[in-house]
Amino acid sequence: MKKIFSIVLIIGIIIIGSIVALNAQDLYKMSLMDLPQTRQVHLDFHTSECIEGVGSKFDKKQFQSALKVGHINQINIFAKGHHSLSYYPTKVGIMHPHLDFDLLGEEIKACHEIGVKCPIYFTVGWSDNDYKNHPEWCARNKDGSYKSSGMDYYAKPTDAKPFGGWTRMCFAKGSDYHAYIMKNVEEICKRYPDFDGFWFDIYHADGGCYCANCLKRMKKEGVDINDAKAVEMSYAKAVKAHQLDLRKLIAKYNPKATVFFNGTTHIKDNIAYRTKLYEYNTQQELEDLPTAWGGYDKLPLESKFHLQHGNPTVAMSGKFHRDWGEFGGFKSANAMKYEAAAMISYGTCCNFGDQMHPEGFLDMSTYKRIGEAYKYIEKIEQYGPGGMPESKLGMWITTKNSADLGVVNMLLEMHYDFMPANEDNLNQFELIIMPSKNCLTEEQANKINDYVAKGGKLLVFGQGALSHDFKKLILNVGAEYQGHSLCDVDYTVIKNEALMPDMVKSPFLNYRSGLRIKPTTGKSLAAIRDPYFNRTYGHFSSHKNTPFKMEDSGYSAVVKNGNVIFITSDLDQMYYEHAMKLDRDLVRNCIDMLYTKPMLKVYNLPSSGRVSFLNQAQNKRYIAHLLYTPVLSRGDVKVVEDFLPVPNVKIQVRVDQKIKSVKCIPADKKLRFTQKNGIVTVKVPTFTMHTGIVLNYN
Repeated sequence: MKKIFSIVLIIGIIIIGSIVALNAQDLYKMSLMDLPQTRQVHLDFHTSECIEGVGSKFDKKQFQSALKVGHINQINIFAKGHHSLSYYPTKVGIMHPHLDFDLLGEEIKACHEIGVKCPIYFTVGWSDNDYKNHPEWCARNKDGSYKSSGMDYYAKPTDAKPFGGWTRMCFAKGSDYHAYIMKNVEEICKRYPDFDGFWFDIYHADGGCYCANCLKRMKKEGVDINDAKAVEMSYAKAVKAHQLDLRKLIAKYNPKATVFFNGTTHIKDNIAYRTKLYEYNTQQELEDLPTAWGGYDKLPLESKFHLQHGNPTVAMSGKFHRDWGEFGGFKSANAMKYEAAAMISYGTCCNFGDQMHPEGFLDMSTYKRIGEAYKYIEKIEQYGPGGMPESKLGMWITTKNSADLGVVNMLLEMHYDFMPANEDNLNQFELIIMPSKNCLTEEQANKINDYVAKGGKLLVFGQGALSHDFKKLILNVGAEYQGHSLCDVDYTVIKNEALMPDMVKSPFLNYRSGLRIKPTTGKSLAAIRDPYFNRTYGHFSSHKNTPFKMEDSGYSAVVKNGNVIFITSDLDQMYYEHAMKLDRDLVRNCIDMLYTKPMLKVYNLPSSGRVSFLNQAQNKRYIAHLLYTPVLSRGDVKVVEDFLPVPNVKIQVRVDQKIKSVKCIPADKKLRFTQKNGIVTVKVPTFTMHTGIVLNYN
């Protein structure tokens, strides 16, 4: 009997283990039909232990009044901030020493009374008092020093402290800090059973960690600690295990709770992106401050990437003039309205960051400004989130920022809507653009070459055509590669009439020299001119770059090989850095030679305008969103102030469906249209800042 019982017990354990594993892979994740709230605020409260009277002026009615004035339907509220202090009576953590009531609990009550959702903020990666009290919990560099952000360990207590300045914690599964977080979060789940979700902050995994716990784990795994990439990968896996433990813990108390790990969603060449640390988010939130360090043209690429993978997405900016944590800084009301309209246009929900005063009241001036933006959003929000971006133009993501965003910036300014391309979705595009980073594997290059052989079209920039070792061309561009130019700069001379619109006949400057390319099966459309010599102390002429020689170098600047055009310089990166319009015009002419059937074509919209094309299949409608405002650089800040009327815009939409009616939003005005050979033509009424053209189909 004992033997039978043991066998049954073992089988039972295996079955339970399988269920747990299955549930781990089947955690709640929002879909595009199950969207986050559209008008959100992210409320920071990183309040020092040196400040007294914390929460002393909190008043439920004032809190609710601010949310109502702001037209807000969700606000992230705080359980624990970067100073490691909790804002509720905790038995696990440290309650703020100058808080004498359950501030978190009161905020939850205030929000739920008026139907506002309130996920709970909890800091993870930065935690100042935890770092001071438990140095063994800190993430370490290989030499044993702390991983930190702007820390100066030689500073005196009276020295001025710059922006930021936090030490990173090690939150890998298996660490004592991970266990501490788990206890904290479980305490919150038990104390507030009606919680809506969690918003975990600061998930920086780059560089890995060499703390005692991580060294012990890596020894078990057989990781060579002198192999930086292996160390980083080991840490990222341990971070994902930490995330999964949190997801399973929260699901135990509320299976439908939202969970987000901040710092995991940006598209860049780091370990978070490569290991998909965003996978355990119930929705993707794109933290940015376009006025200071994000820029206004970062959102389109990131939102399209995450929406393409079926993830509902929240775009996140701030009410601050500049940076997070700025008290008394106010972004202009027009900037907030424009940013919110852009968020909806790109198919995302809206979120603006704020920071509450230590005494616990919300600033009404802030919420009046947010409210001005969100009043507009209430009129248009049904025409954004839930829609999928669609385009026949694809852009390969290389994760080299200057290359990818150089292409993105040109496409946005020329109003070519686009989607991220990869080896699995090539056939949905008429044209694919490859930025100038040699990121392709041989297998990926073969798939792209096969796509072109079957009729696909390709525009390639510079090093994007090269193998990882820089030794050969791996895309069929109809040319041979003879190395990189030894010149510091070179010049392009147009030789083909199809590339001449808006161009100059004179040689024009490439701010960095390109590849040495000679056509084979391809045809040269533009030539390279070299300078007389590189600019050095021994050889220089005039103030900057050396003039061009009068004869062509024998190498090509642009090669066309059937459906492939190869621009032999890293022109996308040059545009990102220098923004010379001639470069953008050259790219436009190349695109127009290849891209004959765009889904959306826009006429007469100024280059500061932006377009987004969404398909809300569940509502049987397309929406072409049009935005316009000049984004100005003042000081070192990007600002939006002026809304100017935009007349005489026309759009053409190429779709398979029969369009039965067209209207513009937010005016909700019916518009005349024609549909011929699948192309719908609409004259857009004069608009200011934003409009959407809604095309309803059968």
